[in-house]
Amino acid sequence: MLSKIALGLNVLLIAAVTYLFFQVNKNKVVDTTDALPSTSVFSSADSVKAPIMAYINGDSLNSQYKFIVDRSKALEQKYRDADAKVKREYQQRQAEVNDLMSYAQKGDLPDDEMRTIENRLQQLEMEIQQIQQQESDRVMKKEQELQVELQEKVQNFLKGYAREKGIDFIVNYQPGTQVILYANNAYDVTSEVIARLNAEYEQEQAEKK
Repeated sequence: MLSKIALGLNVLLIAAVTYLFFQVNKNKVVDTTDALPSTSVFSSADSVKAPIMAYINGDSLNSQYKFIVDRSKALEQKYRDADAKVKREYQQRQAEVNDLMSYAQKGDLPDDEMRTIENRLQQLEMEIQQIQQQESDRVMKKEQELQVELQEKVQNFLKGYAREKGIDFIVNYQPGTQVILYANNAYDVTSEVIARLNAEYEQEQAEKK
């Protein structure tokens, strides 16, 4: 349901932007040029030019960029180490569980002793759950740190590469995926679009009074 709502909202936004830039507005258009950054190519009609775009094959980047290859191997080892640690801790506690269960099955144990055994069994179960969660969180944190480091490295490189080649946009090409990895801020019309949408909304609200 959320994806349908998001898709509908995207369609509406695209329609709104198209209307703002390509349809004749019968009402007076509010001058919001000042809302654009000083570096924007849309601050003047004379400065507008066709942007230069390039793309990177994301699959090739993932498989051939040595930073990703090396860090992925290290991360896989951390997963294996975490799994081995959980198994060791589980086996140690399982041995105690087996001893407690065997002792309890002898029968004729006082109620307080049975409660002690039950409490210990619950404690052992909680301990192994905590260890599993701790190891999972630890490895996930490493993975997130890797993602952040990778993103910073790629983006920092692409900024310099794009300036060198005169490229405005570099997109990631993968089957079914199009993600902008670098964008020239001069083509960012967000502030003007918001300014015009707000001006239109304020005008509608004023007309209702």
